[in-house]
Amino acid sequence: MMMRREREFSPAAVAVAGTAAGAVAVLLLVQGSTSANAALGPGELAKATLVRMTNQSVPAIGMAGYTGTYGRAVSTTVPDADGGDFSDPDGMLQRITISTMTTRTATDPAKYYAQAQLTALEVLLNERALIRLAPASAGSVASLDSYAECVPPPVGPYALAYNRTDSSQITVLGNSVGLGTTTLQVTGADFGSPNVGPSVLTVVVTPHQDPAAQARQATAEAWLDISVSGTLNDTAGQPLYQGDITALRLGEVEVACQVPSPSPSPSPSPSPSPSPSPSPSPSPSPSPSPSPSPTSPSPSPTTASPSPSRTATRSPAPVPSPSPWGELPPTGSPGGWRWPAAAACGLLIAAGWACIALTRRSGRRS
Repeated sequence: MMMRREREFSPAAVAVAGTAAGAVAVLLLVQGSTSANAALGPGELAKATLVRMTNQSVPAIGMAGYTGTYGRAVSTTVPDADGGDFSDPDGMLQRITISTMTTRTATDPAKYYAQAQLTALEVLLNERALIRLAPASAGSVASLDSYAECVPPPVGPYALAYNRTDSSQITVLGNSVGLGTTTLQVTGADFGSPNVGPSVLTVVVTPHQDPAAQARQATAEAWLDISVSGTLNDTAGQPLYQGDITALRLGEVEVACQVPSPSPSPSPSPSPSPSPSPSPSPSPSPSPSPSPSPTSPSPSPTTASPSPSRTATRSPAPVPSPSPWGELPPTGSPGGWRWPAAAACGLLIAAGWACIALTRRSGRRS
């Protein structure tokens, strides 16, 4: 009855509630726009985050405010590969359990990609499973697989992303939820909080994959968002809390193929190249001036060898040079008989004088 009187006869309370609801709606829009447009950090080409979680401070159910991530891989150069870091600086393993997990990124000139996989996830609250991605029956496997890739220029850019999960096996406080929006009726027994009465939760499950089919773009991203909000009442039906409770992002993968690094590198290189080019241009101009001076005397020796006619008219000395045997003709060559003939004549004359002398001596003796 008290609740009916407040709703009917308290305009101020209605105005305050409307203002609060408007503020919550604005907050939801801001958070939605921020979380739905994750961006790579400076220098990051491929990134994978297995779990990202944000809990609001909700004392009614014993939830403290918290933000953390778990299972991260990142590639910043080409080529590069990261098999995932599963250390836990944020203390996520105090709040979640996972059966198997994978995060990896890799880049090479042909393709960049990022992948995140997990099975059997539970988000714990008061030692209870607030959110589960777990097998509904023995022998089945509840899993999540997110993948994003891009092909860089000059072949690309081309991009592709997908998020695959067993959405039928997602539960919130033991209640099955599917893709889209689900409204749940819960009580304090579901939370393990005896001061909470009948309450309403709104669960939104949203897969994200951009582009879902291969497209000519430089970025790709995929993940699965699970958000829980609601109105929690006490056992008398009075509101204890209204707004967001927890937001979970699973398998966040992102790649970008803009390749920004090579563009600034060639810019400084052309600047020094033109500077030395003008310096040699004036140097060739004085070089022709000394070249003509030696050319004037040079023709006499250079042209003498190829053209014997010119050398005969200018100087008779080099005339024998065109002879194929050199300056001195060898024995048996044309013109070589003159010296042996002269020698033979000399010998004959000497022999004749010797004969005459011997005849005279022999005549005197007789």
